[in-house]
Amino acid sequence: MKVCHISSVHDSKDIRIFKKQCVSLASSGVDVTFLVQEDSDEKRDGVNIKALKKRSNGLARLLFTLPAVLMFTLRNKFDIYHAHDPELIPILFILKLFGRTVVYDMHENFPRQLKTKNVHPLVKKSLSIIWPAIEKFVFKRINVVYAETSYKEDYQYVRSAIDLLNMPLLGELSAIDKTKHKEFSIGYVGGVCKERYLDGTLKAIEKLEKKGIKVRFDCIGPVYFEESKQCIEAYKKKLSNFNFYGQLPPKEAWEIIAKCHVGVAMLLPLPNYVGSYPTKLFEYLGMKMPVITSNFELYKPIVEDNNVGFCVDPLNDEEFEVALEKLATDPELLNLMSQNSEAILEKKYSWDIEFKKLTEFYKTIK
Repeated sequence: MKVCHISSVHDSKDIRIFKKQCVSLASSGVDVTFLVQEDSDEKRDGVNIKALKKRSNGLARLLFTLPAVLMFTLRNKFDIYHAHDPELIPILFILKLFGRTVVYDMHENFPRQLKTKNVHPLVKKSLSIIWPAIEKFVFKRINVVYAETSYKEDYQYVRSAIDLLNMPLLGELSAIDKTKHKEFSIGYVGGVCKERYLDGTLKAIEKLEKKGIKVRFDCIGPVYFEESKQCIEAYKKKLSNFNFYGQLPPKEAWEIIAKCHVGVAMLLPLPNYVGSYPTKLFEYLGMKMPVITSNFELYKPIVEDNNVGFCVDPLNDEEFEVALEKLATDPELLNLMSQNSEAILEKKYSWDIEFKKLTEFYKTIK
């Protein structure tokens, strides 16, 4: 089988596309090509990387990158074309007209996410009307992969689809040293901003320190907003053990986070967050780390039913503080939840399980 994965936006080392799908497929004997923005063609981990010129501007991609994608995919025959960006949906439809088997991988619910995007009101209003109509017309005729189970609620008209969740690669996690710090510690990896509970986490640690409860906080990830940068600098002076590393390569980041006792995966209740699993939730569990997450209905069966942490109201800072204090002051509870987190992953939440779903789906549509 020959498969072409396509992205005009994502990085060539994207975890979901390259590491989980492309490399896993190549390792199973599939001939995989990844058409993606890169400096030059290469073969990496068994995957044929075909380079698209790097363009960050959306208009430039529309005028130059998308025609290049269309020309490559029409000239080169594959059994399946699997695309990962909303702007590639028209390309998939054209390929479908030429009799090709195509798949759209829905990483996010774009119409819902559009509501929170910082774009011109007129553009937002126009897209909110036009885009759902485009999706409905195309998705009725092609195959769709959902990165989250909740997405399909808005796409009940889709005839051929599967859920393919962003579960962790257990083999990679198992190789990381999980020896914990001597002092109680919490870790966070991901985008660093108010919407992902930066402010709430730091305030809770400050309050616990005033009670005499010391908490080490290792925080890793990119900062996109000036107010978040100012918040970080202010709390570096206030807290006794707040370590901000900025953005790091994934392997280096997880080697730091794995030494923490508890993982933070808090999100404010924005439309695209409520129905989505944060991938870090499962990665924390793979590091033997209990988690504190938002009390979204999607998370409760994983966190509360398996007794691997706490689900708290992200709009009530006191609930987060109470959960953090319990874990910081009750070693038996911390140890129990740590043992539970390690036990559930292999049985329920691993990429191996998801990958089997992908290969079976390919067989049915090819």
